[in-house]
Amino acid sequence: MGADALKGKTIVITGANSGIGLVAAASLAGMGGHIVLACRRQEAAEQAMREIRQSCANASLEFVPLDLASLDSVRSAAQQINMRHDRIDVLINNAGIANVRREQSEDGFEMTFAVNHLGPFLLTNLLLPSLKLGRGRIINVASGAHKAGKMHWQDLQLQKRYFVITAYAQSKLANILFTRALAKRCAGMSIHVNCLHPGGVATNIWPDGNWFQRCFSALLKRFLITPEEGARTTIWLASGEAGGRATGKYFVRCRERAPSSAASDDAAAEKLWALSEQLTGLTSR
Repeated sequence: MGADALKGKTIVITGANSGIGLVAAASLAGMGGHIVLACRRQEAAEQAMREIRQSCANASLEFVPLDLASLDSVRSAAQQINMRHDRIDVLINNAGIANVRREQSEDGFEMTFAVNHLGPFLLTNLLLPSLKLGRGRIINVASGAHKAGKMHWQDLQLQKRYFVITAYAQSKLANILFTRALAKRCAGMSIHVNCLHPGGVATNIWPDGNWFQRCFSALLKRFLITPEEGARTTIWLASGEAGGRATGKYFVRCRERAPSSAASDDAAAEKLWALSEQLTGLTSR
């Protein structure tokens, strides 16, 4: 793509201060896109913007504070973005966590589920009017880990039994179910919604924890791909023709792939949507 391929396009990226998000932000800024870095920490976002400008001096960047663990913060961020921009062309729900220990968000939800699903669910819905005006693209960064997951409908917040992989896999399965349900709702809006598995990427999503976890993490990272490699599908969907044609699909290495049977369950997708509306207080659309 040329240096001006995305000129005039507004692109919102959550977690754009590190890893895949930072790589995507730098690449898309280099194509002329205006990048909204929606991040939790201002200092981290400012450092990211300095790094981006080292490779793209004329990059058009702005920061919006966003803590996906707080529904109030999500609402505030969406309000700021909608006020500053007439339209949004691309929303990349990239930010994510994987907590070794069970924690609760300020709204009382299991933290991994809150940050990886409920926050993006609410943010996306609040930005939909602006995305509609931009004939936008929504890209949800999921994971191949969804294949190990299931929705624990009777204990969605994992209060009875918590394990980091269980929580993470459920949240990534939720990303794909959300993509399916949202794509159906956006069918008449000229909005394209897709999700992807970036690959096993060496980022800071996995916390270090105790000495055993630190050793395991260090060993694991030797077999992981770089953020540059992991960001390719995100960048491709955000800037290429495929992202403006396909909708409701799951991609791996820039190719459409079939997700797990659990992730292809439309009844489960609708059930999750209804629950997510209730939990976030979102008015049914």
